[in-house]
Amino acid sequence: MESTPGTLQELAQAEERMRSVVNHVVDGIISIDDHGTITTFNPAAERIFGYAAAEVIGRNVNILMPEPYHGEHDGYIANYLRTGQAKIIGIGREVVGQRKDGSTFPMELAISVFQLGESRHFTGIVRDITERKRTEAELRQAEERMRSVVDHVIDGIITIDEHGKVQSFNLAAERLFGYKRREVIGQNVKMLMPEPYHGQHDAYLSNYLTTGHAKIIGIGREVLGRCKDGSTFPMELAVSEFHLEQRRFFTGIVRDITGWKQADETVRASEERLRLLFESTKDYAIIMLDPDGRVVAWNVGAERIKGFTADEIIGQHVSRFYTPEAIEAGWPQRELDQADRDGRFEDEGWRVRKDGSRFWANVIITALRNNDGKLRGFSKVTRDITERQRLEQELRRRVSDLAEADRQKNEFLAMLAHELRNPLAPMRNALHLMQMPGASGAMINQARDMMERQVSHLVRLVDDLLDVSRIIRGKIELCREGLDLATAVARAIETAQPVIDAHGHELSVSLPDRPVWVEADLIRLGQVIANLLTNACKYTDKAGRISLTAGREGGEAVLRVRDTGMGIAPELQPRIFDLFVQGDRSLARSQGGLGIGLTLVKRLVEMHGGSVAVASAGAGQGSEFTIRLPALPEGRGSENLGAPAVRAHVTEGLRKRVLVVDDNVDAAESLAMILRVSGYDVRCVYDGASVLQTARSYRPDVVVLDIGLPGMSGYDVARQLREQPEFRRTPLVAVTGYGQDEDRRRAQEAGFDYHLTKPVDPDTLQAFVARPYSFR
Repeated sequence: MESTPGTLQELAQAEERMRSVVNHVVDGIISIDDHGTITTFNPAAERIFGYAAAEVIGRNVNILMPEPYHGEHDGYIANYLRTGQAKIIGIGREVVGQRKDGSTFPMELAISVFQLGESRHFTGIVRDITERKRTEAELRQAEERMRSVVDHVIDGIITIDEHGKVQSFNLAAERLFGYKRREVIGQNVKMLMPEPYHGQHDAYLSNYLTTGHAKIIGIGREVLGRCKDGSTFPMELAVSEFHLEQRRFFTGIVRDITGWKQADETVRASEERLRLLFESTKDYAIIMLDPDGRVVAWNVGAERIKGFTADEIIGQHVSRFYTPEAIEAGWPQRELDQADRDGRFEDEGWRVRKDGSRFWANVIITALRNNDGKLRGFSKVTRDITERQRLEQELRRRVSDLAEADRQKNEFLAMLAHELRNPLAPMRNALHLMQMPGASGAMINQARDMMERQVSHLVRLVDDLLDVSRIIRGKIELCREGLDLATAVARAIETAQPVIDAHGHELSVSLPDRPVWVEADLIRLGQVIANLLTNACKYTDKAGRISLTAGREGGEAVLRVRDTGMGIAPELQPRIFDLFVQGDRSLARSQGGLGIGLTLVKRLVEMHGGSVAVASAGAGQGSEFTIRLPALPEGRGSENLGAPAVRAHVTEGLRKRVLVVDDNVDAAESLAMILRVSGYDVRCVYDGASVLQTARSYRPDVVVLDIGLPGMSGYDVARQLREQPEFRRTPLVAVTGYGQDEDRRRAQEAGFDYHLTKPVDPDTLQAFVARPYSFR
C-alpha cells in the first residue's frame, strides 16, 4: 500500500513531536541495537553523561558503564537474543553510570524493547538519582539519629494507631514497663494500664475519632502505668498526634515519676514540719522579711516575745522593734546589709516590745536566696535572753566575789597562822623557863602568868572563829531579857580593860543618869561592846584616847565608841564589816586579829534588831562606831542577869570521886591534876570501851567525858551509863571541841548534864564538880 502525501506529512509531524518530546524530557533516552551499539542519545543523556550525541552514536553502550557492568550487560543481551527474556526489561532498577570524565553516579534505568525491521532495539530511560540517593542517605541518617535518640532518652516513647495498637516501643519504655518491644508491638496499649484506665482509654479514642479532639492530647498529666509483673507506678503522660498515609497515630511520652512523687512527698512533709515548727515555736520569735526588710511572716513566738499580733505587724519595717538610738544610728539597715553581704548576721542588744518595754535579745539574721543567687528576703530569729543576761551578770559578780573571798581567805589563813604563833611563842618560852634549874620562884610565877594570858588570847581567837561561823549559818540563839545598857557596858569594860591597859590608852566613859533599858542577850551585847573597844585599842597608837558614850535618842538606845587612831580610808568604809576585812593586811602589822571582830559586831547587833555604822574623816583622823538598838519604854526594871564568876570551894574533908575520860592522855592527866590539887579523888580512863567497867568498880560522883573517843563516841558512852540504874543520876560533863547549838543539843539528848568546849576553863569545871546536885 502506497502512502499518500497526507499520510507522510502526518508521520513527519508525529516524528517531529516525538523528537521534540525526546529532546526536552529531563530523563536521558538512549537506544541501542541488539549488538549494544548506541543509535540515539537525547540532550538529557548528553547532560547526564557529559558526552555529545555525535561522540557516542555508533559506539557500544559499555562506554556509559563502569567496567564491572560490561560483562553483565553483554550477558543480558545474549540471553535476550537466545530466549527472548531479559532481566533488565521493565520497571527501572538502580545501576551505576559512568560519565565522560570517568566519574560514576547512581542512576535509575528502565528498558523497553521494540522491533524495527528485522532488528531488535532497546530503549533505555536513565535518571540521575545522585541527589535522591543523597537525600535518602540523609533521611536514613536522620532516621538512625532519631531512632538512637528515641532508644536512649530516659522517657518511654510509645506510638499507637487509632485502634490502640502499639506501633513502636523504645528502650526506655522497656525499662519502665518490663516488656520487650516484641511483646507489645501489635498489642493493645491497654496492657500497659491498670484496669480503671481501660474504659477511659477507649473513651478517649472514641471521642477523638468522633470529634477530632481528645482530652489526653497535649501537656502531660499524671496517670498510673502497669508493669509486666502487675505492679503499678505513677507516671506523667504527654500525648501528640500525627498523620501518616491518611492514618492517625498517637505518640505517648511517659516518665516514671515515682522518685519525683517521693521527693515531692518528702518536700511536702518537710514543709509541713517547717510550718509546724514555725507556727508552734514559742520560745523564739521567727520572722520572715522581704528584701526591703518588711515583715511577711510572724510566728506565735514573735507575738509572745514582742507583743504584736501578725495582723498588726505584717507589712511593717523591721526597725519597728529597735530602740530610737539604734534607729538613729542606722543599725537595723546595717544588720540587713551585713546579712546580705556575709550570708548571716548575729548580734545581742536591746529590742523594744509593743508596750515600749525593752528586753535584751539575741538576734540571728540569715539572707535567703534562690538558685540564681538573687536575694529573696531574710529570716530573723530572736530570743529573749534578758534573764540569761541578768544571770550572767550575777554570775560574773559572784565569780568576782568568790575571787575576792578566796583572796581574803588566803590572807585570813596567813593571819591565822600569824595570830596562833604569836601566843604559842611566849608559851613555849615560859615552859622552857619553868624547866630550867636556875629559874627562881618569881620567874616561874611570871612565866605562869604569861602562859595564862596567852592561853586566854588563844581561847578568844577560837571563840571568835566559832561565833562567826555559827552566826553566819544561823546556828546561834539569843537569850534576850530586859537589861540596863550600863550593865552590858560594865561587862564589856571588864573584858577589854586588860587590852586597854596593855596599850596604855585612856578610856573615858559617859553613861546617862537614868537607865536605858533594852531587850538583849547580856553576854552577846557585852561581846559586841568589848569587840569595839579592843578594835579601837588595836588601831590606835600607844597612849591614845578612847571614849565610850551611851544614851537614849528617841526610841533608840545609842552607844558610840570613838578613838584617835589611824582612821579608815573612804574606799574601805563600805566593806569594813565584811568578813576578814582589815585596814592593814600586811603580816608585819602590829594590830593583830583575824578581821572577824567587826563582822561579829554587825551580825549580833542585827540579830538584836539594831544597826551599826562607822564614820571616819580618813587616814589618821580616828574613827567612830555607832550602835543603835530598839529601846524599851522608860521605867521598866530588870533582874540582874549577870552571873558572877564562880570559884569552886571544896569543903575540907569532902573527897568526891571524879572519873575523867579522854583519849588524849595529856589532856586527861592535866585535868586530873587540877582536880586533885583541889582535893578530889580522880581516876583517868583513855578509851570509851573501858568506862562502864571502871565506873562499876570506882562508883564516880561525877564523870568528865570527852566526846571524840576512838571506836565508841562519848555520846554512846553516856547512853550506856544512863541505861544502868546506878548511873541514871550521876552528873555527866561533856568535853568537846565542838561548841555549836547542835552539838549542845546532841549532848543533852545523849544524857549529859553540862557541855564544856575545849580548852576547858578550870574554874568553870570545878564549879560544876563542887555542886551538890545535878544541873540536869
